[in-house]
Amino acid sequence: MKKSLLLIPMLALLLQGCGMTMLRYEPNYENVQKLKQTPPLHAISNPQVTAQSGEGSLTVRANPIRSPSGSIPAHIQDAISEELRKAGLLDPQAQRHLKVLVVKNEMTAGMGTGNGELAARFTLLNGNDVVYDATKDVSSQWSSSFFGFIAIPNAVNAYNPMLRDLLKELYSDPQFIQALK
Repeated sequence: MKKSLLLIPMLALLLQGCGMTMLRYEPNYENVQKLKQTPPLHAISNPQVTAQSGEGSLTVRANPIRSPSGSIPAHIQDAISEELRKAGLLDPQAQRHLKVLVVKNEMTAGMGTGNGELAARFTLLNGNDVVYDATKDVSSQWSSSFFGFIAIPNAVNAYNPMLRDLLKELYSDPQFIQALK
């Protein structure tokens, strides 16, 4: 009986894992080139990213996923800012201002497949006038595992590619590009 009681915490540990910190987002070359291809575009002042209630954090199998930026909205804000900076479109004095509201931020690590969905509403203002307002949504699947020590890192490693795809959706929208002209 005592041996079986000792097995329960060990099994729980194998299934769960522990909290992790994702890697810093590296600007995507294709995303930056997409912005550089259509000059002249007006610069954007520092983007502001917020999240709807319950969407500003991530957990996978009850384990918190942390960002090196401090929070998930800050992680997304840093990603956008870095790509805009590399494209030469970030200027703190610019008239255009990008507001981002994270409306969906989910990741699950199933027994064989992990799933994630990331959605955000992007609002571009020129002064006080809204010149662009759209919601972009991406989803992703990846290989997962029964064991938490495999499944959780796989989920963490899938977040930045999903964020890259979300930003690609934004930069590929002709209306967004038009709003920057």
